[in-house]
Amino acid sequence: MNNTFFIYNDFEIYSVEELTWKKEMHRHNFFEILFIEYGEGIHILNSNKHSYKKDDIYLLTPKDYHSFKTAKPTKFHCLRFLPGFFSDKSESEDIEQLFFLHNQTNGNLIFLDDDKVFCESIILKILDEVAHQKNQNESVIKCLMMTLIQLIKRNAVNNYDTLDYKVTEILKIDTILNYIRVHIANPHLLKKKEMANHFNVSLNYIGEYFKKHLNISLRDYIEQTKLNVITEKLKKSNLTFSEISNDLGFIDSSHFNKFIMKSTGKSPSDFKRTLSTDGVGVV
Repeated sequence: MNNTFFIYNDFEIYSVEELTWKKEMHRHNFFEILFIEYGEGIHILNSNKHSYKKDDIYLLTPKDYHSFKTAKPTKFHCLRFLPGFFSDKSESEDIEQLFFLHNQTNGNLIFLDDDKVFCESIILKILDEVAHQKNQNESVIKCLMMTLIQLIKRNAVNNYDTLDYKVTEILKIDTILNYIRVHIANPHLLKKKEMANHFNVSLNYIGEYFKKHLNISLRDYIEQTKLNVITEKLKKSNLTFSEISNDLGFIDSSHFNKFIMKSTGKSPSDFKRTLSTDGVGVV
């Protein structure tokens, strides 16, 4: 792994070059533009698989989960918008809603030809400014990143009506996903019968509806979400395995251990050690 990492006040620029690599499912708490300089592989975005290629551009929101598996040597450039970047909260909320809906079914961003070239040139200029550390480069980079966001928004709005889904259906899925996140520590509320009663649908329908729209079973998604929460707690807190087990409603430590082993193929201790050796290499 070769990577470079630049941290500014309210944004970060991160580049990583990978030969063969699989990054597990994860989520960030910031917006991120992801540019593929070269390479091929699979990008799993919100449980949907997309084949990525050279010059693809993604905009990821704080709601999105994603992972990567390279098929050919790949170089990623990540432009990260930290929480303080957007001074207008309503703007960040609009961007999040627009692109969360987009990312449920679409992979890379869709541009008009001229705008695609323009966006790529801006990204390359940002990378050049970062590499050479010129005078006032932080202000210049921030302006370029804001321009990039506006171009991406313009193209997303232009293509909004052509996206391959019904907004009302996606909003229903979003409601279910939010219910799962809110109640992830209450396993009894995530049983299919409880969820069917909550959303006033039949027991069979909720599982079929979920599978149809996200291409993953309801049970697998809940387990995936639970593993994501465990991963975040292990990486960002000093909680013990027992405390995390209690927080997430496991019956006892034995059930927690079995869940980790089934999900990762590792014991909790080995899994935690794996996380601690990942360093900052998170895309």
